[in-house]
Amino acid sequence: MSVTLSHIGFYCSSLSKGGLELNTIRYADYMQGAGFKVTLFLVDDSPMFHIAKQKGLTVVAIQRNRRYADLKNAWRLKQLSQVHQITTWWFRDPRDMDLMAWLKTFAPKINLIYHQAMQINHPKKDWVHRWRMSKIDHWICLSAYLKEQVIQFTTVKQENIHVIPLALPDAQQASPYTSGAFHALVVGRWDEQKNQHTVINALQLIHKKYPQVHLTFVGESTLGEGQHYEKENKKKVRHLDLQNRVQFLPFTFDLTSIFAGSHVLIVPSLNETFGMVTIEGMRAGLPLLGANTGGTLDLIVQNQCGDTFAPTDAGMLAEKWEQLIVDHEQRTQWGKNARHAFENNYWIDHQIPEWKKRIV
Repeated sequence: MSVTLSHIGFYCSSLSKGGLELNTIRYADYMQGAGFKVTLFLVDDSPMFHIAKQKGLTVVAIQRNRRYADLKNAWRLKQLSQVHQITTWWFRDPRDMDLMAWLKTFAPKINLIYHQAMQINHPKKDWVHRWRMSKIDHWICLSAYLKEQVIQFTTVKQENIHVIPLALPDAQQASPYTSGAFHALVVGRWDEQKNQHTVINALQLIHKKYPQVHLTFVGESTLGEGQHYEKENKKKVRHLDLQNRVQFLPFTFDLTSIFAGSHVLIVPSLNETFGMVTIEGMRAGLPLLGANTGGTLDLIVQNQCGDTFAPTDAGMLAEKWEQLIVDHEQRTQWGKNARHAFENNYWIDHQIPEWKKRIV
């Protein structure tokens, strides 16, 4: 006898197109592939709305809710739950937590999943936060590091907190790129928090000694934000006469060929919660050099797949970079460790059984 799996409603009111939003769509696609019925509830004409449509996912257009006490939209969501027979609601944006708590109040039988996307660095134990968080059935953390924050700074019951890292579908491992110029790679939107300027400063320190070193940046500024930072860094590259060593590429979903042509992935973000690009690099079998903060430190140390540096210390990054250039054996071992860690921990096929425990 066939078993009918739950209908999951993915809700997101964001108007942006960052990791939080793209992972919402990514996980909707994963769960649909795992046999669940999936519907995304996204703001009409938002970037997410169009991306989800392009992927062929079922999308319902919504109005953007208010951050607090939006009882009208919460009641509408209760009615949509009934119309679409949704049994589980899944959300990632903290902006939507108040709305989803009201939905749970109006429809207490629904299963509410919060897939945490951001760190919690200060207490959230006032009565408002206590009430909202009490409505969440399953609080999913991306790492043990984030779980410790949730336990320390919130009143969420520990039995409701689960650690499930972000994951990717499998892909063929790229062949080690060992010939020709040494290529380093940085992927991410242009933003001061992403700290690309420290990588440029490090390249300045080593480029004369290692003329074969090249650096590629992949990413764009968020529309309306960050353009000044991006322009200043490109200007800096020209000023340092590094334009023949540095390549700037636009944002792309398909990084396969770029990873295949790289020797190391540098993750310089000042405080990354859990970088998808980090596990993409691990999937490709690349060693990592990452800032020793947040989720990046956790991923690299736990999986023994690279080395870390103080986030604004260009000299320290240059030293680690140089070690990787000259030590092929170490580079190869870290790359193997990275791929092994991906297969064991960050491959979505291995995580589906754990997700089903929270949904069915």
